[in-house]
Amino acid sequence: MTDAPDWVSKRKVKNSQRIDGYPVTLLLFDRQILPEKFTRYTRYVRRLETPQAVQDAGKVELDFDPSTQSLLIHAVSIFREGKLTNLAKLEDVELIQQERDLQRGIYSGQITALILPKDVRTGDVIDIEWSILSDDTIFPDHYWFAENFEHTLPVINQYFSWMSNDHDKYTLESTAEHASVESEETEWGVRKTWHAMNADRVDPEPALPVGMNPFKCISLSDYSSWHEVASDIADLWSEKSVPGEDLLKELSDLNRTYSEKNEQLIEACVSFVRDNIRYQGVEIGRLGLVPEKLSEIWNRRFGDCKEKTSLLCWMLRECGFDVYPALVSTALQGYVAEQLPAPIFDHVVVYLSYQGVNYWIDPTNISQRGSLNDWKSLPFKKALLISGDTIDFIDIAEPEPGQDKMKVTENYDFSLGSTAMIDVVHEYFGAEADSVRNALDSMGRNSVEKIFVDIVQSTRAQAELETDLQVIDDPIRNYLTLKGRFKAVETVQRNQQNGGYYCQFFPHSIIGKIVGVDDKPRKNALGIFHPVEIEHVTRVMHPEAKGSVVAKTIIDNEFLKFEARSRNEDEAPEIEYRFRTKTSEIPVKGLTRYKLNLQQMEGAMQLSFEYGGTELAQRKKERRSPRGKSNDGIGVPGWIIVIICVAIFRAILHFFE
Repeated sequence: MTDAPDWVSKRKVKNSQRIDGYPVTLLLFDRQILPEKFTRYTRYVRRLETPQAVQDAGKVELDFDPSTQSLLIHAVSIFREGKLTNLAKLEDVELIQQERDLQRGIYSGQITALILPKDVRTGDVIDIEWSILSDDTIFPDHYWFAENFEHTLPVINQYFSWMSNDHDKYTLESTAEHASVESEETEWGVRKTWHAMNADRVDPEPALPVGMNPFKCISLSDYSSWHEVASDIADLWSEKSVPGEDLLKELSDLNRTYSEKNEQLIEACVSFVRDNIRYQGVEIGRLGLVPEKLSEIWNRRFGDCKEKTSLLCWMLRECGFDVYPALVSTALQGYVAEQLPAPIFDHVVVYLSYQGVNYWIDPTNISQRGSLNDWKSLPFKKALLISGDTIDFIDIAEPEPGQDKMKVTENYDFSLGSTAMIDVVHEYFGAEADSVRNALDSMGRNSVEKIFVDIVQSTRAQAELETDLQVIDDPIRNYLTLKGRFKAVETVQRNQQNGGYYCQFFPHSIIGKIVGVDDKPRKNALGIFHPVEIEHVTRVMHPEAKGSVVAKTIIDNEFLKFEARSRNEDEAPEIEYRFRTKTSEIPVKGLTRYKLNLQQMEGAMQLSFEYGGTELAQRKKERRSPRGKSNDGIGVPGWIIVIICVAIFRAILHFFE
């Protein structure tokens, strides 16, 4: 344990009543930074309101990166009824290494200091003080930081202070309008402090767009532009382009095999890196932005995203192609461009300009197949090229319609009476095929078979797989198919109210991708699955199904495109649905229209045939009459079924994302 830095301003802790029954109350959250010394001080005072809070929040966990940071613990104190009852000592601290992303092949080297205070009870106050001191050899002249000023728990007092002798060097942005701001002169520079009292807690709205921060925050950075960020990182990368003789020989062999400088040589270079360099992320702190030397990457035969990208860029550049490494954010996606300039990226991919077309290649995606023409898109939206000539972000194009899609075909055969034999075929194209191929390679056929069964059972609970899952993979066309035959007993069920019989059908592939919207007023945009393109066809072979139809429905706007129609109603009805999302989020002003769209789709996404009862027979007669307006089904009770299917099924389908 060590004393807090002498430049730290000590704040008073004020007691407060428990708010809204929350299990933990944050009495004080105090952050103070001194950029010139690369030091960040934090004080966190929380009161444990319930026995469960003692179980969950009664321990102290402090994360840091030992490769570039030092952790200084100043005090861990326990107060009961205002009196100090426990003071943790250095021997109470244990260091544990928690690798949260090892299953993804990423090793971060992050360390957690774990403290388990003794004799913690309900109502106790835990007061923690610590500092993080950075030794930044990668960006020694720069500092950036962001602080949320809203939280999911009530905060009685929150402070954020930073000191500098040159405030003009930094750009600061704040959306924390509810916080007061004060300045004071100190011997270490001008201290600016933001203070918020009794801030309302925030429950993030469900289904937020990827990368959106729903909390008010304060950000600062001494980078003046994205050009400066790209140039700094480009300088670091240029120092690592040392190939070695062995790698030069491999490239020479490729050049002889593919003598023409065309797409075949590009594809061969991509395959070479994909097949010869195992993906293993060693991303320790900010060192995660700097690749190892090319010769070292080749000798050890593994690398992370930056290293596989570095090797592929070098090979393509040596072959005469216009290529750059590109920084992207998997966490922020397109929202990264709205942040203050700083090295805040977590992934690197390859940008290739060839014959006037932009191509995007992710060398870590070892399941990617197809040809160069299929590689025009990646799901990150914005990219910053690592180059001294870079001015700003460039857009990553969305996939063209039909490139990445899923097609589902279901054939229902009722030769066994009320029991249906169902042949189900899932066809995946482009990036969708890559996702399923990755699942097969990483989890195995049995796990994918279980997911396949769960998908079918999400709308046909009694269906049981009668055959082994068939897998057909065409890597050249990047097309993959899953097939299976199911048996579903009592698919035709008795209606207890009138003695008749009925059977309903729902397109499980589309229902699982729909994001609902409730009746509560919404502040943020609604995030939806994107890009998604699905074609779903259901064929029903049952004599009583003749004449069954779905209302012809067409929805086409800036958010989505949906079509529903039926064919062969007088023989064996065939229902076809097409669904495609055009954007990743619905703005608040578009939510009313989007909800109406969902209701319109609900009216079309259920086919049923009924027979045997007076009431049911009359409904069937009405259904066989000429079609009316396409939106007649709006608001029927089947929407409840759709909502239930979404809740159960979204987690299953998200696996393939």
